[in-house]
Amino acid sequence: MGKLQVFGAAFAVAGLTLLAACGKPAATGGLSADAKTALDAIKTDETAWVADLKGKNVEKVVDHYASDGTFMPPGQTPSHGTDQIRYTWRQMMDDPAFALDFKADRVWLAASGDLAYSRGTFTLTSTDPATKKAATQKGSYVTVWRKAANGTWRALEDIVTPGSATPAAAVATGAGAPPKSEPDTGADANAIRADETQWVADWKARDAAKIAAHYAPDATVMNPGAPAASGTAGANAAVAEALKDPAFKLTFKSDAMIVASTGDFAYSRGTYTQTGTDPKTHKVTSQKGSYVTLYQRQADGSWKAVEDIAAPGYPVANPA
Repeated sequence: MGKLQVFGAAFAVAGLTLLAACGKPAATGGLSADAKTALDAIKTDETAWVADLKGKNVEKVVDHYASDGTFMPPGQTPSHGTDQIRYTWRQMMDDPAFALDFKADRVWLAASGDLAYSRGTFTLTSTDPATKKAATQKGSYVTVWRKAANGTWRALEDIVTPGSATPAAAVATGAGAPPKSEPDTGADANAIRADETQWVADWKARDAAKIAAHYAPDATVMNPGAPAASGTAGANAAVAEALKDPAFKLTFKSDAMIVASTGDFAYSRGTYTQTGTDPKTHKVTSQKGSYVTLYQRQADGSWKAVEDIAAPGYPVANPA
């Protein structure tokens, strides 16, 4: 989880929101019939979600989430469960200027067939609380989907970060490979937790090479106030930019860890605290927020972060 948050960026117009993915047409060659059916179902749900947002239909928007889903808009604490998610969306949609558009550049299905994710960009228009005028914010998002018992797909984790909304490298719709042997998901979860502990230690040591090594070669890093960075070169550049600041510090800890039953996909969700120099005031400032990191098992059996996104939360009065 390399948050690499840009200090001094305009974090979010009040009410900035996370979106569900809206998958663009993508090649599905080589996918099984079941995988194609699942991905098509997610795309159908996304299309409906776009329409529900346009119609400002709060109840229909909320229905796209799992009952135990989490919604992580920047500038706020996470909303957990149906009631909190409904409250947050209602507050946003009460804004007369509210308008939302979004599009995925990646949709991926775990081999288990019951977990998937989409990643993309959004454009949100809402009323700036400071100027009282309509303002537009762009950025990136990730949505983790879970298949319900009745076969429908619902958003389990929904997180957004403000930025320039530059699309990441497009990846065709895909699915994970079936496991070669029976996975031990408990051991996998522990391995990822250990990796995250080491990741925090690598940030503390300011070891750029070790920090970047936690990412997969095709990873995408989505930081507040910056365009998405893709691939090894992008991850290395993002890490190097953060470490230019002598005051930069980052700690994070997961509060949820899910591993697909097939052992090819996992994600962690948690909170982070980042300290750095504010480029405007030149003072050391700390910020708390939420993150979601998606992992895929690599050919050598290791786990690497393939999508990493943070939602900035609120400033800390006395940074450590």
